[in-house]
Amino acid sequence: MKRIFVLIFIMAVSALMMTSCKESLPKRIDAFVDQVEKKAPSFSEEDWNKANTQFEKLVEEFQQKRDSFSTEERKQITAAIGKYVGLVAKSGLQSATDAINGFLDQIPALFEGIGGFLKGLGLEDKPED
Repeated sequence: MKRIFVLIFIMAVSALMMTSCKESLPKRIDAFVDQVEKKAPSFSEEDWNKANTQFEKLVEEFQQKRDSFSTEERKQITAAIGKYVGLVAKSGLQSATDAINGFLDQIPALFEGIGGFLKGLGLEDKPED
């Protein structure tokens, strides 16, 4: 009798764990994306690599269990995925913008350097007679 009770208890706990994993994926993805969104402005390249690795695991889990989620859960997960992709794109655009602004800040020095080079060659602008 005790064995049957223990067996039923183990089966119930196993079933509960399996369903809680399924139900918690939308919440886990939302929480992960929210956390990344809060920290993204200060993320280094290494931070993004870690986040992308974790994100890929969550998406892979979703793909493997996709049919077990309700329509609402799938919408919630795909919305979180879209939000994450947007964060990554924004971060990439911000990095590109920062690099361009850094280059533009150097343009005056570049022209000064070219002017100095031309003066050294005797090619600077000379007043016309």
